[in-house]
Amino acid sequence: MSAIRQIELRGESPSRERAVTEAFLAHGRETPVLLQQWLDAEPCSPRAHATKAMMLTLLARCELRAAAQELSARAVDLLPPCSKVGARAFVEAASAAAHGAWWAAIDQLEAAIRDNPEDTLAIKLSHAFRFMLGDKAGLLRSIRQALAALPADHPDTGFMLGCHAFALEENGQYAMAERVGRQAVAMEARDAWGLHAVSHVHEMTGRVEDGIRWIEGRGHVFGACNNFGGHLFWHLALFKLEKGQVGDVLALYDEKIRSEKTDDFRDIANAASLLSRLGLEGIDVGTRWEELADKAEARLEDRSLVFADLHYLLALLGAGRQQAAARLAESLAGAVPAHASQGLAARRAGRLVARGLMAFQNGRTGEALEHLLPARASLVLIGGSDAQRDVFEQMLIESALRSGESRLARSILSRRLAERGGRNRFASERLQQLLQAEARPRGILAVAAALAFAQPAH
Repeated sequence: MSAIRQIELRGESPSRERAVTEAFLAHGRETPVLLQQWLDAEPCSPRAHATKAMMLTLLARCELRAAAQELSARAVDLLPPCSKVGARAFVEAASAAAHGAWWAAIDQLEAAIRDNPEDTLAIKLSHAFRFMLGDKAGLLRSIRQALAALPADHPDTGFMLGCHAFALEENGQYAMAERVGRQAVAMEARDAWGLHAVSHVHEMTGRVEDGIRWIEGRGHVFGACNNFGGHLFWHLALFKLEKGQVGDVLALYDEKIRSEKTDDFRDIANAASLLSRLGLEGIDVGTRWEELADKAEARLEDRSLVFADLHYLLALLGAGRQQAAARLAESLAGAVPAHASQGLAARRAGRLVARGLMAFQNGRTGEALEHLLPARASLVLIGGSDAQRDVFEQMLIESALRSGESRLARSILSRRLAERGGRNRFASERLQQLLQAEARPRGILAVAAALAFAQPAH
């Protein structure tokens, strides 16, 4: 039962903030409406203004930066001089986030949580920023500390367990992640993040059938979700692709993943990475790249998030828009990102991956490998999950295979297959191709064998 429903049954009125918090934790589609209602009802609430500033920042859209900064400034102005440490830290987190200092925002959110361990809105916001920064260790450390201080009977415990499950999964603790994720969903049926964490476990351990059953049996959760529901269908599409069910994958793409042609970077990422995976399998996706490329081309100057930029680049290259793709790749290589927190990601990974993708698309696979391989160790800095970043790993592998670096390809593929319990079609098929190629006679032996087989029978 939701916390709001519990309050209603007691004959009380749920607070506007509580409604926003619960919707945000559930990835509910009603979150923006509830947030605006909170602001309308409490126009002098510094916390309401700060919350909206951080939520706008998390959307990583250049046109929202000014609004986020104005909201955070308003929150600072509204903050009473005698405010508690936690209230002030929450507002300062919004100001730091809106101005691109995401690590500083996290520090302030953690200060707010220490002051009020029941501030689950601050916990989820910290989790979100760490996720976008690729801070795997921080994800786990932060949520463990939060859960340790949270009262056992807190109404948001299920949601917090979902965050814990995801942090465990991203840190490779798959068995525990699955246990905690299932516990989260059992405790809080609307916990899409916990449901999603278990899907990640299935993906990273090669348990395709389990993954399909897990998602298909919980469609009721998707209906209440915002566009995060499309991401859950993206996971289902990955499982279907692993089984070679291309028709189902394309149907999911058209009817669920891209049913709404938004330009939200998360939706673009789902679509572009899925089409890229299909392309690596030699599957014709028709004209599906075109509308994605239109959205991506409109974002060439955005530069709010390296993760988003690289997926925009996939869309542009998929549609054959070389000139626009080159502009974006050059921007990643030299221009200063809109948010200071993205500088390291751009320098260590973004520019290299961008050059690698450009080279790969143009058939220069050796050059692609020269860029993608050194970026591999720093790729986590672009944020997102292991599963989301895997499209770049697959392109690295293909670059190694196509450029004749079979020893490197075999090493990466063998480890990939082992990590997934020997169950990964992408790896097993390519390893089989390598083995077959190595088994073929070469050089003078090949000529001798051909001549031997060419001799007429006696």
